[in-house]
Amino acid sequence: MDRDVEMPCALATVIESSLNAIVMIDARGTILAFNPAAVAAFGYARDEMLGRNITSFIVADPDRVDEQQHLLRFIQDEGSAPGAIRAHVEGKVKAGGTLPLEVTITGLEIAGAKRFICTLRDLSPEQSHDEALQESRRRLELAVEGAKLGTWTFELATQRTWYSDRSKQMYGLPPETEMTTDVIQAAVLPDYWDEISDPYLNGFRDRDRVEAEYRVRCPDGSIRWIYSLGAAIRDEDGNAVSVHGIHLDITDRKDAEEALARTRDQLEMAVEGAELGIWTVDPRNGDTWYSDRSRDLWGVGRELNLNARMMRQYIHPDDWDVVLKPYRDDFPNDSVNFEHRLVWPNGDVKWVQSIGRAIRGEDGIVHTLSGIHLDITDRKRNEVELARSREALHQSEKLAALGSLLAGVSHELNNPLAAIVGQAEMLEEDSRGTVFEARAKKISAAADRCARIVQTFLAMARRREPQRNPVDPNDLVSAALQLAEYGLRTGGVTAVTECAPNLPPIRGDRDQLHQVLVNLIINAQQALEEGEVLDKRLVIRTRLNEHGRIVIDIIDNGPGVPADLAGRIFEPFFTTKPQGSGTGVGLSFSHGIVEAHGGTLKVLPSSRGATFRIELPASDPPPPQTVAEPLAPAYAVAEIRRTALVVDDEADIAETIRELLEREGFDVTVVSDGAAALMALDHGDFDIVLSDLRMPGVSGPEMFERLREIRPQLLSRIAFVTGDTLGASMDEFLRTSGRPVLEKPFTRAGVRCLVTALADA
Repeated sequence: MDRDVEMPCALATVIESSLNAIVMIDARGTILAFNPAAVAAFGYARDEMLGRNITSFIVADPDRVDEQQHLLRFIQDEGSAPGAIRAHVEGKVKAGGTLPLEVTITGLEIAGAKRFICTLRDLSPEQSHDEALQESRRRLELAVEGAKLGTWTFELATQRTWYSDRSKQMYGLPPETEMTTDVIQAAVLPDYWDEISDPYLNGFRDRDRVEAEYRVRCPDGSIRWIYSLGAAIRDEDGNAVSVHGIHLDITDRKDAEEALARTRDQLEMAVEGAELGIWTVDPRNGDTWYSDRSRDLWGVGRELNLNARMMRQYIHPDDWDVVLKPYRDDFPNDSVNFEHRLVWPNGDVKWVQSIGRAIRGEDGIVHTLSGIHLDITDRKRNEVELARSREALHQSEKLAALGSLLAGVSHELNNPLAAIVGQAEMLEEDSRGTVFEARAKKISAAADRCARIVQTFLAMARRREPQRNPVDPNDLVSAALQLAEYGLRTGGVTAVTECAPNLPPIRGDRDQLHQVLVNLIINAQQALEEGEVLDKRLVIRTRLNEHGRIVIDIIDNGPGVPADLAGRIFEPFFTTKPQGSGTGVGLSFSHGIVEAHGGTLKVLPSSRGATFRIELPASDPPPPQTVAEPLAPAYAVAEIRRTALVVDDEADIAETIRELLEREGFDVTVVSDGAAALMALDHGDFDIVLSDLRMPGVSGPEMFERLREIRPQLLSRIAFVTGDTLGASMDEFLRTSGRPVLEKPFTRAGVRCLVTALADA
C-alpha cells in the first residue's frame, strides 16, 4: 500500500487486500494513502495521487452540488464525531473518462490525528444493468406498440382487472372504461365465457399459463376475434398473486383462415368434380403420397404403401424415360408436365397426365414435388379416333379424286367401247353360218365383259339419290365377284358360290348393295392374303330363311375376327389394319347401307375364319307379263321406212347407231352437234331423234330447250345417249324432261327397246 503515514498493521492489511478502491485522507482532504485497487480503478501513479486533494479527482456535478458540499463539510468539520457518510460522485480517470462512484467516508483517529477512510465502489456495472433494463423496457414498449398488442393485469386478491388503452380499443371501449368482470363478460360471446373464466375462478391452482382465442361483441355490434396470453406470478408459498398478459386482435387472421377454409372446400369440390388425383413425391428418397383418387387412377389398393420403385411397375415400359426426364434435367422451371401410360394389374392401359411444381430448399436441391393426376384416357382415345378420322377423310378425298378419275376414264372408254360392242354384235349376227362365227362370238363376249366392268365402275362413281328397284340377289353376287375376280385370282383365293335358285328379289338400290358385297369380298381377300392358310377359300352363299328374308353369307378361312373386337368393327373409323392400310370406313358404310334397306349386317361367331351375314327383306316378285308373239320377224316389222336423226360428236358411235337403226328399218341422218341437228330438223321431219348429252357447241339439253320453244311437238320423239356418270345438272335435266336415256356401251337389244319406247310414246 502506498502511503505517507503510519497506520496500524491490521488496518493496513485490510485496506491492502480490499477489492474496492480505498483512499485515506486527512481533514483537509489530502490523500495520504491508497491501495492497489485504487491504482487499478483510476490509473494514477503514486506521485500523481499522494499529497493531492481528493476533490481534484471528483467531477463537479451541478445536479449533486448539495450532496458534494455535505461530503466536504463532513471531512472539514473538526468537531465532528467519528462516523461515516455516503454519497454518489463521478471520479476522474487518468485515461480521460469518468467512473460513477459510491463514496463511503469513515472518520477515525490514528496516532492522535483525525483521518478518513474513503471506500470508492465502482457503480458502472449497476448503472449498465439499469440502462440495459431501461433499454429492454423501452424495446418491449416499442414491440408491444409495433405489434399492436394490448396488455392486461389481473390481481387475484382484489379480483381487479387492468387493461391498457389498446386492449380496451380491441373491445371497442373508450380509454376511461373501468374493466370490471361484468364489463368483460358482457363483451365476450357466451360460447367462450366458461373457457376463459375458469382459470381465474380456480385461482390458477393447476396452471401457470393461460391462452385462449375468443370473440367479443363491440358496442357498435361488430364481432372481433381476440387472442389472450397470460402468465401467473406466485408468492413464496406458490399461490398465484397476479396474472399479467397480452391481447392481440386476430380478426383479420381468422377471416383469412375462414376464407382459406372456404377456398380449400371449393378446391376440394373442384378436385373431386374434375376427378383429379393429388400426389407428393420426395425425389431424394422416393417417398410418395397419393390421394385415393390418384390410387384409383393407378389401379392400386388404398392400403398399399407406395414408393417410387413400386410405381415404376405400373408405368408403361415405353414411357419410363418420359417420366424420368424431369428428374434427370433437375426440373427445368421448377415444374413437371408430362403424359404417360399406366398398366393396371388386370392389363388395362390408362393414360395419365401429371402436372406438378418442384419446391427447393435453401441449398437449391428439390426436396418436394407436389401436383395433380388427370385421367386423359378418353382424350387420348379421342385423339386416336380423330387421327383415324383425318386419315379416313384424307383417304376419302383420295377415293373421291380416284372416283372422278375412274369416271373420266370409264367415260373415255365408253365411247370406243360402245362402237366395239355394237360392231361385235353385228359381226356376230352377220357371221352366222360362216367360219368366222366362233371368232365373232369371242369378240362379242369379250366386248360384253368390258362393257359390264365399265358399267360397274360408272355405277360406283355415280353420285345420285338411291333408287329402290327389284334386285336379283344372285345377280348381285355374280356382279360383285366379276368385279373382284382379278384380285381374288392373283391373290390365290378360290371363290365358290352356293346360290339358291329362284330367290325372290330384294327391293333396293343395286349400286349400293353391289358396293356392300364388293367391300366384304375385298375385306375377305385382304384377310386371306395376310393369313398363313395355303388353301385360301372364299364361299358366298345365298338362301331364303324361315322368316322370308334373303340371307347372303360371305365366308373365308382366314385368321378371323378376335372376339373382343367383334363388337367394334362396325364403328366408324375403327380398323384392325396397320396405319395407312385401312380407313375404318368400309364396314361402317356397309352396315349403314344394309340397315337403310331394312336389313342387318353382322359377324358370326366362328372357330375358324370369318363369316359375315347380310339379311335383307325380300320383296314381292313382279307380276308375270305376257308377251305377245310378233306376227312377223323383227327385221320385217316395218314395210314403211321410218326416219331417224342421230346427233353425236363421236363418228364411230354415230356410225354404229346408224347401222343398228338401219337394221331396225330406219333411214338415218347423222349430224355431229346440236346446231346441225336444229338445221336438219328445220329441213325435214324425223320419227325419232337420238342425241348425245355432252357435245361441243350446242349440247343435247340446249338443243332440247330450243325445240321446246320452236317445235314442242318433237320433244316426245327425242331420246338421249350418254356414257357419262352425269352430274347434278344433267340428272336434274333428265328428271324434269322425262326423256329416256340409252347408256353406253349399248347393244342392239337396248337400241330396239329404246326405239319401241319412242314409238309407243
